[in-house]
This record gives sequence, C-alpha cells and structure tokens, in this order.
Amino acid sequence: MKDIESRRDERLRNRKTENIVYAGLWILGIGFFLLNAARGRAEMSKPLLDLPMLMRMLRSVLPFIVLFLINNYILIPRLLLRNRIWQYFATVGLLVLCLWTYQYVSFMSFHQFAPRPDLPRPPHHHSLLPLPLVLDFTYAFVVVGANIAVALLFQRIDDTLERESLTKANAETELAYLKAQINPHFYMNMLNNIHGMIEIDPEKAQAMVIDMSQLMRYMLYDSSRTRIPLANEIDFIKNYLRIMRRRFPADRVSIEGSFPDDKDIAGIDVPPLLTLVFMENAFKHGISFRNPSFVKVSMKIEGDRLIFRCTNSRRSDNEETKGTGIGLPNIRQRLALLYGSKMSLDITETETEYDVKLSTQI
Repeated sequence: MKDIESRRDERLRNRKTENIVYAGLWILGIGFFLLNAARGRAEMSKPLLDLPMLMRMLRSVLPFIVLFLINNYILIPRLLLRNRIWQYFATVGLLVLCLWTYQYVSFMSFHQFAPRPDLPRPPHHHSLLPLPLVLDFTYAFVVVGANIAVALLFQRIDDTLERESLTKANAETELAYLKAQINPHFYMNMLNNIHGMIEIDPEKAQAMVIDMSQLMRYMLYDSSRTRIPLANEIDFIKNYLRIMRRRFPADRVSIEGSFPDDKDIAGIDVPPLLTLVFMENAFKHGISFRNPSFVKVSMKIEGDRLIFRCTNSRRSDNEETKGTGIGLPNIRQRLALLYGSKMSLDITETETEYDVKLSTQI
C-alpha cells in the first residue's frame, strides 16, 4: 500500500512539474510576442501597450491556447498515449485546419470590412496565403509539437519510475522469500544441536534453550526489518557462537570471535542475517568428530567497507556431508539483490581449511 501511495504521489508531482513547464513556455512565448509588438510600436512612436493592442493579441493567442488545451488534456491522453497514432494525427490535423480556417476568415473579414480608413487593406495583387496566415499555420504546429515533446518526456519519466518501482517490489518480494527460507533452515540446525546436547549434558541443553530464545527474538523482530544496527547483528553472532561453545567440547573444538569496538560501529546499519549461512556451514561441515577442529569468525571496518571473515577446519573425506543445502545459493542471490557490484564474496578451499571473506560497502 505504501509503494502504491508513493507512486501516486510521484505521478502527482510529475503532473505539477509538467504543468509548470507548460506555463513557463506560454509565458515565454507571450512575453516575446509582447516585446516584439512593443518594439514595433516604439518605432512608430506609439504607446508600447494599450487596450486595443492587448485585445488584438488576446484574439490572436486565444485560438492557440484552445488548441493546446484540447490537445494536451484530451487528444494526447486518449489517443497518443494509448498508441492510437493515426487517429491522433488525423484529429490534430483536422483541429489545426479548423483553427487556420477561423484565422483566415477573421483575417479577411478584418481587412475587408475595416471601418477605419487608416487600416491597411489587402492589395489587389497578393499571394494566395498572406504571411500572417502562414505564420499562424506554423505557430499551430509549433504549439502541437512542443506539447507532444513535453508530454512524451514526462510520460517517459513516469514509465521509468514505474519500472523502477516494479523492480524494487520484485526484489523485495524475492528477498522476503529468501529470508523466509533462512529461518526454517536455522531453526532446524539449532534444534538438532539442542537435541544432541540433551542426552550428553541436560544442564547445558537448558542453557542453550535460553540462548536460543534470544536468537529467536532477534529472528522474530530484527530479521523482519530491511536494515538493522550493526551492533544488533554482532550481538546475534556472539549469541550464536556462545551456543556452539556449549554444544562442542572446548578441548576439541576451538571457537573464536573477533569484533570491532562499539564506537567504531556506531551509526552503521546492515541487512539482517547476512552472516548466518556462513557460520552454519562452518559448524555443519567443519567440525570433525575425530580430529581437533576450529571455527574463527571476525568482523572489522576498513574505510567505507565492512569485512566479515569465517574460517573453519575441514573434515576428512570420509566425514564430508553430501550436499550444500539451500544456504549458500540463497545468500549469494540475496547479496546480489542487496548490494550488486558493491560487494565481493571470496570463498577459498584447501585440503584443511575453508575460508569465506565477505566485503560490503557500508
């Protein structure tokens, strides 16, 4: 609903801007007309402006204003912008012809029945179309052409905004879907960890349930937001690592975490759950039941970039689990939607280690 209202407000602003452009063009055109008329009257030592001259100007300009109003508010939206091109140009041509006919009749009547002898009469030998009528015909097409150009320009702006809104809406929908996939994946892994600890150490299992409730609070509230303070994300990572320390014996599994000071991350916001998949994979695929294992998680700020790193030991070949699940493809797609070219994800594998380095612009 908010996106719809935002697009509606944007269209209204564009309409206001378009009307302002039209008003400016008309003011500019009428201003040049008045300046030219004033210059001619000054050369003839007449007052620059008087009521008869203004009335004649009004009679000359009014038909073009009517042409503009009909074209802008009726013909363009109902014909041109609906791709009824031939109907539009045929109607505009007919409208211009009617205007020119009106101007021609007015011009000839004005000179033929002029009551004042000082008004010029058409000469006996004159061209088929007097210059004023040729200019009127040209002005009509200038008005229509300028109107079409401005209308199509703002229509293009509207179309661009509409495409951007649709792209954003699609991206948000896809992000919501990807995030919804992360939550069940996380809960499944955590419940498996607690289930395994219940038989080994019930007291630790109880403590893990308490820690998990804090993680669930984060998943319920913070993960539904578009961006959260980096401090909240770091607290989530610390809680996750604390649960894993309870899950695995310290003499066989080394779990380390290194994070920036609070003063260095103040005011920095990030999308939630960016690092969860990497940590889950580190514990799922990196903890060996036969050999000492380790997981190292670090985060730091370097200039305008946030650097996250997760390094873990690798199991032996006969301990490797099959399949990678939905986590890693999910996070790659989500990072591409969120950051595009403003992020880099480097994954390095050796026989003994698996290293993930994520760099994003703050």
